[in-house]
Amino acid sequence: MNHSTLPRSIALSILALSTSAAHSAEQTAAATDWVVDTSGTYLCQGYYSPPFVEESPGEDLNAEAETTDYDGDDRVILSGNAFISRNDFQLEADRVSFFNSTGDGDAEGDVRIRRPNTLLIGDEASVNVHTNAFDLKNSSFVTHQNRLRGESEFAIGAPNGDIRVVNGTITFCAPYVNSWDLKANQIYLNQSSGRGWANDVIVRVKEIPVFYTPALGFPLDDRRLTGFLFPSYSFGSTSGTEIVTPFYWNLAPNYDLLVQPRFMTARGTAIGLHGRYLFEDFSLFEAKTEQLSGDKVAGTDRHISKLTLTSDPSKRVIWNMAYEDASDGSYQNDLDNFADLSDKQQLTSSMRATVRGNNWRAGWLIDRVDVVDPSTTGSAVKFSRQPQLTASWANYGEEWNIFASGDATEFTRTTTGLSSSDPSEGRRLSSDLKAEYPMSRAFGSLTPAALGFARWSEATIGTTTLDNSYFTYGASLDGSLNFEKFGENGSLHEIISRAKLLIREPNEDPTVVKFDTPDTANETDTISQIFLDNPISGGDFVGDTREMALSLTSRGVNSNGIETYRVTAGRTLFLQDRGITLSGSPETTEQGPLVFESSVRLTESFNWNTRFTSVTDGVTMDTATNELKYRTSNTDYVTQRVVWNNDVATRTDLYVSNQLSQEWRFLAGLQWEPNTEERVNQVVGIEYQSCCWRAAVVHAYERDQVTSTDGGHSLKLQLELKGLGVLGRGASSIMERLLEGYELSEAQY
Repeated sequence: MNHSTLPRSIALSILALSTSAAHSAEQTAAATDWVVDTSGTYLCQGYYSPPFVEESPGEDLNAEAETTDYDGDDRVILSGNAFISRNDFQLEADRVSFFNSTGDGDAEGDVRIRRPNTLLIGDEASVNVHTNAFDLKNSSFVTHQNRLRGESEFAIGAPNGDIRVVNGTITFCAPYVNSWDLKANQIYLNQSSGRGWANDVIVRVKEIPVFYTPALGFPLDDRRLTGFLFPSYSFGSTSGTEIVTPFYWNLAPNYDLLVQPRFMTARGTAIGLHGRYLFEDFSLFEAKTEQLSGDKVAGTDRHISKLTLTSDPSKRVIWNMAYEDASDGSYQNDLDNFADLSDKQQLTSSMRATVRGNNWRAGWLIDRVDVVDPSTTGSAVKFSRQPQLTASWANYGEEWNIFASGDATEFTRTTTGLSSSDPSEGRRLSSDLKAEYPMSRAFGSLTPAALGFARWSEATIGTTTLDNSYFTYGASLDGSLNFEKFGENGSLHEIISRAKLLIREPNEDPTVVKFDTPDTANETDTISQIFLDNPISGGDFVGDTREMALSLTSRGVNSNGIETYRVTAGRTLFLQDRGITLSGSPETTEQGPLVFESSVRLTESFNWNTRFTSVTDGVTMDTATNELKYRTSNTDYVTQRVVWNNDVATRTDLYVSNQLSQEWRFLAGLQWEPNTEERVNQVVGIEYQSCCWRAAVVHAYERDQVTSTDGGHSLKLQLELKGLGVLGRGASSIMERLLEGYELSEAQY
């Protein structure tokens, strides 16, 4: 390029700038963009506020300086507050000189290099102003978004924004806070991949070496990266000292693998694998398994596995498959539920699909139940559905609403331990029909409805086949009245009375066979349940009744639209005896249990919830719950709950989380059985959080949920070097499991 064409490639503005106090060359890059804030908003007493780096259009080079020289051949020399920008790259120095043809040059005196989210400061640099590559000596640097800062002998920048640090230190602590850092021979900050990597690493605390590793990877943003995750350590009474060293393998954007070796001094070494694969249609395959060969305590090989394949839930056709397997029913209690199995004693593997329309849905399901707990036998074993076909339809008209649903199911289960009266297999057809005519006014509503329930089943009991078919017809009349009163401050008080007359009449007395009806199906211990057309869950049974369900609700809403209290009492009055029941014995009570539910917002942070259920046809307590919840933030709360059964307190829970200061947090939880004076679970922990690291120590006791015998103790430690990783995630996982309301908060700065 000759002298005449120079202005067309470089826009040089020679500015007469008054002398001002320049930034000291001793000031670090992190301190340059750090804003001190002592208001208590920030744990680090400040935040980064870098200037906006605007990307210039095209490939033109823009420059400013107090004086500009050109040698008439190829070299450009900028002196005095020299500033060069190209695209998203900015260079500042006392003096900059470069060759116009190649872009190679040098910068001297208080050299500052800026790119979006990055600032580097050094004494002198070799730089190419065409490619934005540089070699900066005696540098300090900061990447603002992830709060990484450091110092180095050399910082080498690539055109794509990647940086290599030679003989340097890095930390995620705030400026002037040197709680910990990493000293390494080579540090690679690959902004393009979102990964950092260091060789010959010494982890230092207060500049005192505490740990060495030949290599260490760490994230620069939230992208998934291959590498070793921080290990986990814990101490327990059942497995001994436990060390987990997970390795994450990001194989591709749509599939990955987690390998988790787990060494236990009392049991041996288990290998866990967790793999995921996302297909082009957004179906997700997920596999979890953990294998423990030669458990020293159990004296046998043990394993746990789960495979799932699920489709995109937003589609009209959705489907999923799941396979579960475990060597025994105690694995989840002894070694945690790595595979997230659905149950401890009976595992269910299934395949299902559903097709959805605007007002209809149809689907099929095939599942298999595997009993892994030998103590589960006989009628306690669940039926497998092979298959089950389901369908539902709803039509909301201008006057009438019509609903229909039903299933056709084939049931089978193992015959081990079955008595002569327990069915081993069977098939069932069930259908529920309803047509209603809702009428609504400002003061209330009235909804008459016609009901129909069709049931047919065939069950094999021993060598006998039992047939059962009947149709239950019925009607209901559901009405409510609303009484409102507005307060002077804009609050609203309501009294809502509701009554539902329900008649069900089977055309014959059926023989009841339970396939998927739970044993607690007759319990109506909530207000919503006493207003159901059929309170028996599952499609096995519909009984006869003539009843009136009644409830009275009082509620208040403040001027901001927030409900301040809701108190509801309800009861069912039976107008005749019920001869067709799930138990097979007539029911002659004149009224159902009295149900009382309340939720009171005592203050903005204090809530009081209660629930009471009387014994049938009486007012004596059957079950009751009293709950007090006080929460001022995610880290400050108290929950106290007492549960009664038959006038005896059978369970009391207490959960406490208190942010003692900005750094310290105390957590505790206790689940206790007062009637037996035994604890179920107990956890005590303390968390400490500083500007750039936090730690937790947790002691836990868990009772064996299968045998209900004395459980085990464990002590878990957790250390997080913020921005780098977490050492010992087991402390957080046990708090999430045993401490109600606990959530691991994001790292604060």
